[in-house]
Amino acid sequence: MLLKLRQKLGLTRLFIPPYSNYLNVFSHPRSGTHFLEAFIARNFYQDKDLELKNVPYGHWKNRLINREGFKYGKLFGSHLFPNNSLKRINYPVVYIYRDGRAVAYSLYNTDNFIIPGKKEISFSEFLRSKIDWDGSPAYKAKPTMTIAEHWYRHVEGWNVLANVNKNILVVRYEDLKSDPYSIYQKIHERFFSDQNKKEVENIDLVSKPVGLLPNKAKVDSWKDVYSVEDEAFFISQIPDKAHKYLFNG
Repeated sequence: MLLKLRQKLGLTRLFIPPYSNYLNVFSHPRSGTHFLEAFIARNFYQDKDLELKNVPYGHWKNRLINREGFKYGKLFGSHLFPNNSLKRINYPVVYIYRDGRAVAYSLYNTDNFIIPGKKEISFSEFLRSKIDWDGSPAYKAKPTMTIAEHWYRHVEGWNVLANVNKNILVVRYEDLKSDPYSIYQKIHERFFSDQNKKEVENIDLVSKPVGLLPNKAKVDSWKDVYSVEDEAFFISQIPDKAHKYLFNG
């Protein structure tokens, strides 16, 4: 309904999320999106109703509906790749990125986020195959990229975008886990400076997994899965300059 209305009004060239009056979280899928949304909601929007029901998810060949929805769904922006129209974003955005090695494993380990019927393939095979979606598993695309290449293009593109648009703040998932107060301070300074700043002992740390199909949310759990050859392959798919986006190099 919303898309048809936007098409009728000629508004599809510039993406505007449904709730642009709130701080919007953009990300590559499985990068801590819902974790950051919960963190923002509990520390900056304590008295707001941010819940969405009937949230769609999964691969484009088998889209499903999470009828329980998500308590902080109105803070979700998109998993879109950056594009020229997004350079003109005039609402507040936080882009969260996560070590691509963890992202790849989380995608593989999440029901209905890879091709239905292909879960029988090994993780090593998944790493080396071309994915058939764009931005998120919801959008069909010609298979041209491995998940490592897809992740790199997404993260690099949004970092470039943030350098030319001060409405966009980039944060790292691993920093949110290890030093949440520093992330709180960055968000407060950029978007909520009119609010009283909380002391470190008063921020909500979001200690339990949240969101759609949450996993254990450990920073380095991917290390237990990757073989030496798997990690070498992942690294071979991204340029040297992308190593800065990997946790601890």
